Amino acid sequence: MEKVWNELKKIDAKAGQIQSEATNKAKKLTDLSHQEAEKLIANSKTYAEEEGQLLYDSTIQEANRNSDDQLKANQGAAEKLKAKAEKRMDRASSAVVKAVLEETKP
Repeated sequence: MEKVWNELKKIDAKAGQIQSEATNKAKKLTDLSHQEAEKLIANSKTYAEEEGQLLYDSTIQEANRNSDDQLKANQGAAEKLKAKAEKRMDRASSAVVKAVLEETKP
């Protein structure tokens, strides 16, 4: 009976050792998982910041292009209006001169 009892003690000790090793391995795996998760979060933040900066730069460039395009269009419209105004100025000057001459005729 004592032999059985000693054998049970050995089995119990071995079970305790296995349980302790399993607990240690689980703790190590959990710690490693936390470290990897922290790395992933840090990488995600860095990636998000880079992507945000790229999007910001792209938006600024597009806004500048749109601004330049609009400026060119406005300059073109201004030149057309100036040309029309110059043509009308000649007619207006002629009309004023004609009107003044007609008033000054005896």
